[in-house]
Amino acid sequence: MSGHSHASRRQYLFANALYINALHAHRVGYISLVELHGHLRVMCQNKFFRGYWEATRPHRASHPVMPQEAGSGRMVDELIRELDDAETEEWWVVGELPVTQGQLGDYRAAS
Repeated sequence: MSGHSHASRRQYLFANALYINALHAHRVGYISLVELHGHLRVMCQNKFFRGYWEATRPHRASHPVMPQEAGSGRMVDELIRELDDAETEEWWVVGELPVTQGQLGDYRAAS
């Protein structure tokens, strides 16, 4: 994270804490996959979360692929792409909801 100000690093740590909290809530069954999608969609509205997501892309790419982490990464990447491409200001309706019975690791698995 060199090249980032102290304030940016603090914001990225907070963004990471929000992201990890949402993932853990899903893993322990506190929130469904659809609810996780909603939480991540809200997070993707925040410029600091997007900055964190972009700054940590090389870090995520350097790790072995783990199903849940890969699924959440695909979900965030897709949400950001869909939000950027949306032709509406109603961001809360952007993005296709995941299948409710699925697992995060199955989320739009790469073909």
